[in-house]
Amino acid sequence: MKKIIFISTLAVFTLAGCKKDRTCTCTSTVTSYTVNGQTQTITDPPTKTVTKLTKVAKDGVDCNSGEETLTINTVIFGQAVNVIQKTKNDCTLE
Repeated sequence: MKKIIFISTLAVFTLAGCKKDRTCTCTSTVTSYTVNGQTQTITDPPTKTVTKLTKVAKDGVDCNSGEETLTINTVIFGQAVNVIQKTKNDCTLE
């Protein structure tokens, strides 16, 4: 009987500990900005994003560091414009 109570208690605490409130904090820094093939000077400071997640398992959270490339092709005042922005994201999960 003691074993059953012990195993039941252990299971309850294990399952309760899997899901909890978490915070994903990311710092994004533009590393490259190119307009029509010409590299532009980057003067923007890094931006910080904080996302609060409620009652989620750690492995169910998308809080990944890495690099992103954003490409925009548009026309402004009749001129074709190609913009490529590369951003580095450093994220931590708490």
